[in-house]
Amino acid sequence: MNVLIVDDDRFVVTALVQKLDWAALGIKQIYTAYNIRQAMKVFGENTVDILISDIEMPQGSGLELLAWLRSEGFNVQAIFLTNFADFNYAQKAIELQSFEYYLKPIEFDKLELIIKKAIKKAKLSRSNEDALKVGHYWQQNKEELKDHFWQTYLKNNDFNETDSKFQEQIKLKNLDDAKNFCYLPILLKFFPYQLVENEEIISVFDEGINLHHQLKTVIVETFSVHSIHLEGFLELSRNKEEYLAIFKVPDDHSKPLTEILSPCNELISTLKNEMNCEAQCMIGSISSIQKTKSAVKVLQVASKENVDFRNKAFLVGDYRNEEGKYIEPNLQLLEHYLESGNRISFYNKCYQYLTNLLEKNALNNNVLCSFRLDITQLVYTHLKKNEILAHKLFQGKINDFLFGQSSRSIDDLMIYISYLVEVSLNYMDFTNSRKSVINTILDYIDQNYQDNITRDHLARIVYLSPDYIARFFKKETGIPLVNYIIKKRVDIAKELLVNTNLPVHIISDKVGYGNYSYFTKLFKKETNYTPVDYRKINFGKNATQ
Repeated sequence: MNVLIVDDDRFVVTALVQKLDWAALGIKQIYTAYNIRQAMKVFGENTVDILISDIEMPQGSGLELLAWLRSEGFNVQAIFLTNFADFNYAQKAIELQSFEYYLKPIEFDKLELIIKKAIKKAKLSRSNEDALKVGHYWQQNKEELKDHFWQTYLKNNDFNETDSKFQEQIKLKNLDDAKNFCYLPILLKFFPYQLVENEEIISVFDEGINLHHQLKTVIVETFSVHSIHLEGFLELSRNKEEYLAIFKVPDDHSKPLTEILSPCNELISTLKNEMNCEAQCMIGSISSIQKTKSAVKVLQVASKENVDFRNKAFLVGDYRNEEGKYIEPNLQLLEHYLESGNRISFYNKCYQYLTNLLEKNALNNNVLCSFRLDITQLVYTHLKKNEILAHKLFQGKINDFLFGQSSRSIDDLMIYISYLVEVSLNYMDFTNSRKSVINTILDYIDQNYQDNITRDHLARIVYLSPDYIARFFKKETGIPLVNYIIKKRVDIAKELLVNTNLPVHIISDKVGYGNYSYFTKLFKKETNYTPVDYRKINFGKNATQ
């Protein structure tokens, strides 16, 4: 509690400050002013709970000060001191909701009793004001507060349903009615990306939008005509791919969970049409608030273990958590499709294999990953037979991203398989066009002759094995790869020797030979002249032409 004393008589102000035991009254800070202008400044810069003011002052009365305080919204308990028993003063003081009207001379023991009563009223007023602020804050931020509660409750292992901290948080977040409701968790999986021509991954979500708010709005609108209502909406992954929706369910809710499938399918359809995003809804089990954490954990485990198609809603209870023995597909037939370049049959066979497992309830995450491994090895082996370095061909962000997504749904695995096959067969078509491969190598050498070009480096450019590149290059050009690079560098050096005044050692560096002696040796072997002699002979010829 803080107090402000206002009086134009400095002796009165000093007496009030010194003769009252303010600390015992619970007053922490005493401010003083000698006119209403100074008093207004104090109120503008500090918190004041009790005002003790003279009424008659030369530069403005205490009543004028209180009128200003009320107009500005300051909630202060005002005690007026005056030498005049004027009815008009008293009436005005009452109109302005002053706490007390006290006639001088001051009797400090009586004034102390008045101040104690004012302090008590100020505390009550502050308590009521804080309650109003909390209520207002709750109304303004109730959605965020509820989300924060669920976030804390579900993620904090120390936050037990039976302890006092849990009960305190329920009360604090105005969830006292939680015992009258049950809660239904629904896990939402989003698939917010598209693969464009096997070369680019694009997000379907617009940048700059408040995605959390937009998704929440769609969910609320979709379920608005149903008996359950969204209570919390949490982002489970930073990449905006998984969210958890907590719905409040009336305690007398007797409808089967299958009734929730309809609004979930409606939600999926709305997301696809309005936001161009495909989704899955996995519906958990209805439970009390104390058991919701366990229900969410079961839901998350089931979501990771079980695999299905996109754009579906299903109940977690429909899945049996079985091991699921992996039985490999007909790999010989798939290999035949690869060798013959029959993309469509390859895809259809993979799709048929996965859907058959799903229908038999034999498809889970482990089975899917085993199948993915077999297909990847099949493609890599096929590339190796054709001297193509698969680990080089598929290195990069696109492959890593698609691989990471491939275990989320059957659709995502088929996208990854399609990517592997398309890139593989397209590159094999490229390598079978021998001229294209040779031209790629020649163009690279022409542009980078000054660098340290090795077979291993060229292998990273065209994704072929180093030994195969060497054999292939000689067969197609009639010149060993190393000899071609030397010839290219020497030809460039000849031009620089004849057409520039650059020192020979600089030219040596420019064509990729930091060792001048080695450059001279190679140059003479190719031309029968040293670089210096070659310049002397040909520079003169060039000048006479």
